[in-house]
Amino acid sequence: MQNLEKIKSAEKPHSQYLNATPVAEEFKVVTRKKWIARKCLSRRNRHKSESDYLNDCPDVDVDRFETRLKRLCSEMIKSDYFILAMEALQQQMDILNLQHPLERVVCLGLGPFTRTHQAMHQAAFVMSLQSHTNVKEVYYYDPVFRDTEKELIERFKGIVIPENSASKDEAKVVTLYYLPHCPYALMNNLLWSNWHREKLQNVLLICNSFEMLTLNQRVSRDDHINRITKHCLETQLEDDYEHQNVFNDLSLHIFPTVRLPLETDTKFWTRCPLLKVNEDEISEELNVVSLND
Repeated sequence: MQNLEKIKSAEKPHSQYLNATPVAEEFKVVTRKKWIARKCLSRRNRHKSESDYLNDCPDVDVDRFETRLKRLCSEMIKSDYFILAMEALQQQMDILNLQHPLERVVCLGLGPFTRTHQAMHQAAFVMSLQSHTNVKEVYYYDPVFRDTEKELIERFKGIVIPENSASKDEAKVVTLYYLPHCPYALMNNLLWSNWHREKLQNVLLICNSFEMLTLNQRVSRDDHINRITKHCLETQLEDDYEHQNVFNDLSLHIFPTVRLPLETDTKFWTRCPLLKVNEDEISEELNVVSLND
């Protein structure tokens, strides 16, 4: 994989979102990952739906969970995984040679982080990233967020996106998008929203590896991920995190202008149709460990 680089060294304003176009069908709760509670992992119980499990989970005490999340963030920022990820981020920023520093972080499809083990650690990663980079604008959207989860995001200086327009966000400033194990269609549609040489320069994207996604396709199709893969620079974020199935298969993708086709290549720059987010497009099925067990 020529484009794949491994990192091996050790150790509020809402105005930005007013420019986004609401898309009523872009996110639906039924299209989230099929979270399965640990107590329901037996074959006969796998019919229990994600929504049933999430609805059955008791709500958390916000003050107590805030303390727990702060403690996890303090551990996260010292972890080898986080340190290497921040080194990779800085290296890719240097390659882009941008005129401005990272100004925004947009986290999509994080999941119910007070109710699932994986999502809680991913939330700690984003919150630690905000502290490490001093980015003031960090946006979150997931239709499964409860009011308690929204309050916790705000306590950690995050901004909850109030409408269903997240995957059509435009990177008018340098923006890191964090889409942990999100459906293929969401990643594709985010590229659709920034399908221009100058806009893609502002996009840094942490999500499932484009190279692996395209290699594993049974039938190649014309969409934005397939078009851009050979032109982007992808850095695999080596998963040496102490907890399994949290950060697996994630890569940091950047789109240097010098690697992109010229604007005269109208075939390349003509946008593909948006993809509909269907349940069968979910990229990965994860086991959930209840935080209340």
